[in-house]
Amino acid sequence: MIKKLLAISAFSLISCSALLGGCSVGNSFARYSRSYTSFGTIAGLVLEGEFQTDEQRQDAKDVGAGVLEILTDIEGVFSTSVASSDVCRFNAAAAGETVEISERAYTVLSLALDMYEETGGSYNAGLYYSVDLYGFAVRADKEEMPYDRQDFSKQLPDERYVQAFKELSASFKDIRLYSEGGSYYAVKPQTVVEVEGRQYSLAIDLGGIAKGYAVDIVDKYIEEKGYTRSNFSYGMSSVALNRTYASESGEWYVTYRDPRGDVDDYYMAVNAADIALSTSGDYENYYEIEGVRYCHIIDPATGSPIQNGMVAACCMGGTAAEDDARTTAIMAMGLDGALEYINSSAVKEQGLKISFIYQNSAGEYLLITNIPEGEYELLNENYKLASRIEGGNVVFDGVR
Repeated sequence: MIKKLLAISAFSLISCSALLGGCSVGNSFARYSRSYTSFGTIAGLVLEGEFQTDEQRQDAKDVGAGVLEILTDIEGVFSTSVASSDVCRFNAAAAGETVEISERAYTVLSLALDMYEETGGSYNAGLYYSVDLYGFAVRADKEEMPYDRQDFSKQLPDERYVQAFKELSASFKDIRLYSEGGSYYAVKPQTVVEVEGRQYSLAIDLGGIAKGYAVDIVDKYIEEKGYTRSNFSYGMSSVALNRTYASESGEWYVTYRDPRGDVDDYYMAVNAADIALSTSGDYENYYEIEGVRYCHIIDPATGSPIQNGMVAACCMGGTAAEDDARTTAIMAMGLDGALEYINSSAVKEQGLKISFIYQNSAGEYLLITNIPEGEYELLNENYKLASRIEGGNVVFDGVR
C-alpha cells in the first residue's frame, strides 16, 4: 500500500485563480495558483515557493501571464474554431494542396504521424469529419453540413457518411511534411470521398494531442523560470508534475477519477513526481441513445464512437503529447489490442506505465495495468484488478 501524501487529482480542475499565498501549506512555502480557459476547457497552474517578497510574488504573476501567452498562441495554431488557425487552413485546402504551416503545427503533426505508426493507426488525427458527424467537433463557422441532424444526441447519422469518413480518415498517414528555407509545409493527401454529390477531403483535429503539447511547452517554460516545485494541468486529460514541498519525498498523491462516479470520486491513486500523465475516457463527453453510450472517442476501424468495453485509460512517462495520443489509441484498441500494445517493445523500451479500465460482458469494471504491485492503490471496490505481471508481460486474468 502506498503512503498517502498531499491529495490532488491529476485530472480535475485547479480551482484557485490568481492567488498568491492563499493556498499556503505549512510555514516554509506558499502556492501561486492560476486557472485559464483554453480549447473550451480549463487549464491550471500551480507554483510553489517562498513568495515572501514583492519581487517573488511579482515573478510568479509574470510566469502566470507568460503561460497565458503560450496557451493563446497554441490555441491560435490548433483550434478548429478559429478560421485563421493552421488546422482550419489545412482543412479548408483542396485535396493535394500544399499549405504553409507554423513550426508548432509542423512539430505536432510530425508527432501525430509518429504516434499513428506506434499505435498501428489506433491514434488517428484525421477523424475530424467522423467526430463532427457525431456532434462532438467545434466548427470555425456556422456552416450547416448535409449530414447535420436536428439533435445529434437523439438521432444517429446516415451510415453512408460513417463509411465515407472512415475511408477518408485512412489517408491521414499520407500527409507529407517538409521544411524549406526556414518555412514549414504540409501537403494534403489526394484522397476525396463523395456523398450526395458533395466531395470531402481530409480534415484533421489535433485538439487532444495539442493539449498535451501545451502541457509540455508550459512545463519547460516553468522550469526555465526556475520553478522546480510545480504542476500544470490541462482540462481533465493531461498534467505535468514536477515536485512538491508538501511531502518528504517530493511526490504528489495523484488520484484517478472514477469514470462511473461523481467528479470527486476516484478509483486508483499513485505517488508521482517529475513525470507527465495523460488520461482518456468515455465519460467526459458523451450522450446515450436507447441505452447505448456514444462518446467523443472515435474508433478508426469503424468510423463510429468506441463500442468495445473500454472505459478509461491512463499513461505515465514519455511526453504529455505522446501520452495523450497513446491513451486515445488504447481506448480505440479494445481489450486485445490494448494488451498487445501494453506488452509491446515500444512501451517497454520507454518505461511507460499504463493502466486501463475494461467493462466485461458481466458488467464488471476490470483494471489492467503494467504498474507493479505496491506502486498504486485501488480506492474503489467496484473496480477489480484483472491482470498480473508474468515474465515481464501483463497477463489478463479476468472474464471477458
